[in-house]
Amino acid sequence: MTSKGIFSLGKFTATALVGMALAIAGGAGAQQPAKADGPLALAPVDVSKAVRQDIATEVRIAGSLTPIRRSTLTSRVSSTIIELPVQIGDVVKAGDLLVRFDTEGLTSAVTARKAEIDALGAQIELAESVLERNTALGERGAASDATRLEARANLLNLRAQLRSKQAEVADAERSLAYAELRAEFDGVVSARPVDQGQTVPLNTELMTIVDLSRMEVDAGVPTSRIPLVQLEQQVALSVEGFAGRTFDGKVMRISPTAVAGSRAVRVFVAIDNNEGLLRGGMFTTGILQVDAQKDVVALPAASIRHDTEGTFVLKVDGNTLRRQPVTLGISWTDRNLVQVSGVEEGETIVTAPLPDLVAGTAVNIEGL
Repeated sequence: MTSKGIFSLGKFTATALVGMALAIAGGAGAQQPAKADGPLALAPVDVSKAVRQDIATEVRIAGSLTPIRRSTLTSRVSSTIIELPVQIGDVVKAGDLLVRFDTEGLTSAVTARKAEIDALGAQIELAESVLERNTALGERGAASDATRLEARANLLNLRAQLRSKQAEVADAERSLAYAELRAEFDGVVSARPVDQGQTVPLNTELMTIVDLSRMEVDAGVPTSRIPLVQLEQQVALSVEGFAGRTFDGKVMRISPTAVAGSRAVRVFVAIDNNEGLLRGGMFTTGILQVDAQKDVVALPAASIRHDTEGTFVLKVDGNTLRRQPVTLGISWTDRNLVQVSGVEEGETIVTAPLPDLVAGTAVNIEGL
């Protein structure tokens, strides 16, 4: 009986162990994930369609407008202003009278200098006669050489005085001519710090005339960007007060040195103001385009890949990624774009930084 009981227990134990093993095996099989099938899903932001576009590196500038041509008139005589027909904001034409001074004192000075010349002329005539007589007497032995030389020296001295007085007359006549100041060019009066009836000394500032037909922007460009700036480059300028409108400018001058205490180089941009809309002092911002290219395909730098065969991008061909060889052109680092050749407009390119993607992978783009 004992043997029989032992045999039954062993049989039960073996059966139980087999069942437990199958249960464990079944449980383990239930926990293993199913192998993923189907194409790899890509989000729309992971790809881009190649398009042809005009593109350039942009250098931004800012500054205030100033008239390129300006003239500050100063008094060249010391006198009283008797006529001042223009005020700030008045438009003047070349040749228009701007200032007239009292000429009474100036005219008297010219008259006095001319009278002195006449007096010297009479003295010179007399001295010439004296020299001629002394020379004749000396030839007959009736006058010494010293007398003749003294007469000659007196004549030369009077002639020198005459030249000096003639120069004084020229100065006096020039001062009389300066009693009237006229506009040198067409422009607008921008400043007039004096008034009619005021007596002004020599070199007093009278007024400033500006020509608004051509303006200039004095802008500072960082030294790191100045190598991109060249003469004659076009600039699109936005001026305060003219929302939604741009004005065309051109780089005319570039300073050879940076501004002291800064890391900026002065760049001067000229603007035609034929409409007369712009005024000095208006704040201006502009975009200077460098490395401008028209009708090119440019892709984000992250889309460019490299392998042993060269440079390529991954192109979505149907539902499969294909290796598309490309040739690189200009890089626009400020926009993170690279010009490429070998990609046609409208082709879908993987532009996201997904380094594990390889050609031949089946993909599905969400929403497409």
